[in-house]
Amino acid sequence: MENNLQGIDYIELREKANFLRYSFVEEIEKHLLSIESNFLDHGMNVRWVQNEDNLCQSIADLLPQKQYNRVGFDLPKIPDYFNRTGNLVQQSTIESVTNKEAEIDTLVVNADFAFSSNGSLVFVDKASRDCFNMVNNIIVILNIEDILISHEHLSLFLLLKNKNGKFPKDIKIISKPFERIEADAFQSSETLGYSKKPVKISVLLYENGMSEMLNDVSLRDSLYCIKCGRCMDVCPVANASNKMSPIDLIKTNCVETSSKRAAIFQQTTLCGNCQDVCPVNIPMTDMLIYEMNLVNGISNYSRNKQLNTIFSKRSKLNQFNKPLFRYIFVKRFFGKSKMLYNYFKNQNNIFYNIVRNNPEQSDE
Repeated sequence: MENNLQGIDYIELREKANFLRYSFVEEIEKHLLSIESNFLDHGMNVRWVQNEDNLCQSIADLLPQKQYNRVGFDLPKIPDYFNRTGNLVQQSTIESVTNKEAEIDTLVVNADFAFSSNGSLVFVDKASRDCFNMVNNIIVILNIEDILISHEHLSLFLLLKNKNGKFPKDIKIISKPFERIEADAFQSSETLGYSKKPVKISVLLYENGMSEMLNDVSLRDSLYCIKCGRCMDVCPVANASNKMSPIDLIKTNCVETSSKRAAIFQQTTLCGNCQDVCPVNIPMTDMLIYEMNLVNGISNYSRNKQLNTIFSKRSKLNQFNKPLFRYIFVKRFFGKSKMLYNYFKNQNNIFYNIVRNNPEQSDE
């Protein structure tokens, strides 16, 4: 990330964002109670869900009919839960609904942010932005980590989340259930020609493994993520495998079984690019090293000479970037991963500064 874009000091903004995320996580119980209370006071239905199965079951329970519901999903992925359980759902694309080619009764959408101070939901550049006035039911999935303390902080996080430093084109903020306008099927001179129908809003507060990260002080910073996607863009492993981003790797390894967690050694090069570009200063490299230590049964950084000594100062590793050292290092740490081994074998750039414009830039 550039340190200065259009006269804005991004270093200062990143530090402020990091502090605000820290403040939320450290007092998360207070903010969760506040946002739940505000949702209920505004007439919204609230449910707490723990994992994806709970999430899908809650969505099914909130649909107006037992079967044959017409639903539009504005989500990154649509789970096949409904097909597996026999709860027949007629799924329509958001595009078809917007173009008036299909009708839906329920919209399922992720909120980008919400404010614990007043219980408002924020939707940014959603594909379904024109569909909110077309449905009777809106089911909102709110990841707990996407809660902001106050509406005053929204502009900061919107600016940091957008990669080009510009504000989004469409922002919707919903504070309470509203009424939608629907044209009357039969009109006369004695009617207005339209009627108002209340829209039911249900909020699913999604934990998604958050408790495991809260219980480990060394991993709490992963909850600062604002889903900007920058770490995915600069990660050599993600670009080679097209699988998960560095922050997703950190979170997944928090909750997976020990046998699956060991795969972390094949899914990161610890290049530190993700940490360099993170707009909220999440120490991703440190957390990846910490999780590697956990897999190795080592709880103290100083006891792990192989990881801590080599990776704590990446600039020192670059100083010793000789062909023989690279060969030994790659063979030792990534020999079991053909993809990563071949990747490093063909790398001619400075070892741990793969995507930097200035190869001479130091980490010190």
